[in-house]
Amino acid sequence: MPKISVIIPNYNYAIYLKQRIESVINQTYQDFEVIILDDHSTDNSKSIIEEYKNHPKIKKIVYYEANSGSPFIQWNKGIEYATGEWIWIAEADDYADKHFLEKVIKNGIESNDIVISYCQSLKTDSMGNIAGSWNDWTKDLGCIFDNNFIIDGLSYIEKFLYFKNTIPNASGVIFRKKAFIEVGRTDIDVKYCADWLLWLKLLTIGKLAFCAENLNYFRDHQLSVIASSNREKELFIYKYDIFLRKKFIAFLKTKIHSKKNLGSFLYLVEIFKHQLSIECEAEAIFLRDNGEKRHALYHMIRALKYTNQKKRIFCALLSKILLPKSARHLVKSYLIKKQKKGM
Repeated sequence: MPKISVIIPNYNYAIYLKQRIESVINQTYQDFEVIILDDHSTDNSKSIIEEYKNHPKIKKIVYYEANSGSPFIQWNKGIEYATGEWIWIAEADDYADKHFLEKVIKNGIESNDIVISYCQSLKTDSMGNIAGSWNDWTKDLGCIFDNNFIIDGLSYIEKFLYFKNTIPNASGVIFRKKAFIEVGRTDIDVKYCADWLLWLKLLTIGKLAFCAENLNYFRDHQLSVIASSNREKELFIYKYDIFLRKKFIAFLKTKIHSKKNLGSFLYLVEIFKHQLSIECEAEAIFLRDNGEKRHALYHMIRALKYTNQKKRIFCALLSKILLPKSARHLVKSYLIKKQKKGM
């Protein structure tokens, strides 16, 4: 069975760290090494980590003298130290069922071209009480996530991952180190959701295996890095979603130069552009509803960049931004009639 390198990146999660480490070293699958990276924590994380420094499973402990500002930088650093064939990013505030590695690696080695193997996750509150399942996140995409499956990576992107990040917690994932290096590692200029971009990259070169069992526990606590007001949160989400989709498109365009799967890559570029247009429009409407019509117009024009139906979409979006609600249906009816005449 293959060796797994477990990377535990930590920053100020002393309160959860012992449970995390214990849930790793007590796995039923024991062919693994542990690498702990502390990103200049200011709590008592170091004293907890030191309790494990002589444990036979701990390969390396690194304390950084300055905070990196991004957990994804720690991912890259940890994997540089890794000697395993597979990587598990075991985030410090989460924990795992003792059978996690046993079951996800079993699925992962079903085929040599599987690059990601992951399981279903449960949400917990800050105290570890079960607060829901991540299965709710994918219910709108059908019942496929109710059972185990193996799927071609490009198909998974087309059906699910282009729409939203259906692999929402890195702690529930293992991936091949060789594939990680091949696709260029994590993007360190992406502060949030770089895992989504990494899954996309990995799945352009291999398959995905999914285990429907709840073997990972994601801590959904209130230590949010996102702005506190609802308006700021929504605007942040729109902006970051657009930023990530642009990164997706840029990466996919690099794959077009390869003759292998050319048609699939061209199609994926188009569906990502379409979704990007939708996100830009949503941001424009959000800004309009918050009284920022000038910014709304700017984002409406951005939406046009990613659609082939520029004239019709321009009129529709312009009406959404500038006209009162009572008049918008008239524009919509006119555009529908014009479209039918052109068919």
